[in-house]
Amino acid sequence: MARPGQRQTGARRSAPRKQRRVHHRGDVISVLARTVREVEAAARRGRVTPAVRTKFQAVALLLRDERARVRAEAGSESHRAEQLKRLDGIATILARTAVQDAGLLALLAEDSGVSDAARSLKREMVRDLGIEPAPEEIGGSCRSR
Repeated sequence: MARPGQRQTGARRSAPRKQRRVHHRGDVISVLARTVREVEAAARRGRVTPAVRTKFQAVALLLRDERARVRAEAGSESHRAEQLKRLDGIATILARTAVQDAGLLALLAEDSGVSDAARSLKREMVRDLGIEPAPEEIGGSCRSR
């Protein structure tokens, strides 16, 4: 019998994180909510690494784009209001998290540049959702650098 913390002989390992990830096509708000909670948890633990900053910035960019898309889409006013309310909740978590770490807060400034890593992660998140990236995102332009 294996001691606590050790695997038994022949026990299976769980799949690597990327293979376990479930893609929820088209549900941008749930992906944003899950990702912002990951960033929030990292900030609460005091472990804001460059990867967490990249994730934070990618979520902020995707949140801005989704808010604009929801506002522009045709449909019932009540559905639009519900979606915007959910996005506001995500934005609130993002802002609350940014206040905990000056490095994250700086990423929300108007004049802060968007890192190539954040652009790439945003493109990957959009692709995982099954959404066609905007033409300016495909080329990886560096317009706000």
